[in-house]
Amino acid sequence: MKEFKLKSFDGTEIACYLWDEVKKPIGIVQIAHGMGEHCPRYDHFATYLNNNGYIVIADDHRGHGKTCGYDNRGIVEGDSFGDTISDMIHLTAYAKEKYKLPLLLLGHSYGSFLSQGYIQKNGANIAGVVLSGSAYMNIPLTKIGKAIAMIQAYLFGNDKPAKLIGKMSFGAYDKPFAAEKQAFAWLSRDPEVSKKYIADPFCGARFAMSLGFQVSFFKGLGKIYTLDGLNAIPKTLPVLIVSGDKDPVGADGKLVTRLYEEYKTLGLAKTEFKLYPEARHEILNETNKEEVYSDILSFINKVFDVKPVEAVEKKVDKPAKAAKEQKVEEAPKEVEVEVVAPQAVEAEIPEEKAAE
Repeated sequence: MKEFKLKSFDGTEIACYLWDEVKKPIGIVQIAHGMGEHCPRYDHFATYLNNNGYIVIADDHRGHGKTCGYDNRGIVEGDSFGDTISDMIHLTAYAKEKYKLPLLLLGHSYGSFLSQGYIQKNGANIAGVVLSGSAYMNIPLTKIGKAIAMIQAYLFGNDKPAKLIGKMSFGAYDKPFAAEKQAFAWLSRDPEVSKKYIADPFCGARFAMSLGFQVSFFKGLGKIYTLDGLNAIPKTLPVLIVSGDKDPVGADGKLVTRLYEEYKTLGLAKTEFKLYPEARHEILNETNKEEVYSDILSFINKVFDVKPVEAVEKKVDKPAKAAKEQKVEEAPKEVEVEVVAPQAVEAEIPEEKAAE
């Protein structure tokens, strides 16, 4: 995993991550992470994609990770939701120009809502999109959240942590799993995932997103469900919607199904949909992640028209074999941005690292 800074459309420096040591890459997968987390949590999945022929690129969104820094976690300026979509579009253009390859977008949770807005603005310039841990959020609850965020921001200022909204969301999500006596159990059936999330200083157990962030988020959700916005999604864009059927963000599959039905009604004929029984929010970190990885890879291969004989999938649980099959090629030499801390990427699928 390599780290670099990219100046976005408005001059803001965005912390970006690159996994590009792939021999004869097929295409690029761009990842948009969730709320209250950061890109290094996707290292395991990105390396898996590398081992199957795909370059991976991602950014820490505004208010997150190294883009904002430790002291400013959760704090943003202006329309952070819209500006983050513009950052993602800017990163897409950079990646496609750098590697001269087609690109597919994968958004998880908050990143999936950003991606829903992204495909309305830039869907014609990508090969497909995967929406993980997503939902159809044009519902009364989001309107209530918007009203609370706006009132509190007016009273206390945009930079104040949105603790009440955090309790209404993250706090409520844990209630169905209270018997497990593990905070953030709603993320995954694997208790180690919750423990690492809690220990990570750049994850939402350690800080709350600001009121200004939440105001922009709820306003952004309102915009992506306008008729004009929905009709702007290219009808031929391949879409995969995947979620756990015990994910509280998607109301245990109900709001995920609603999103799928909405897209089919819009005429998005290449939309696919799968709910994983008993899986929770972070399906890329679930106990059945091998199945999830394989399903997403199959969709990506189909989008990029990779024939079965070419798409030799490496098993997640056999890193040694993957290492032998994967040879590493030197990355392109002309990099237009500053590389902060490049690191060699192992071709094998590593064990997941402990959180910072």
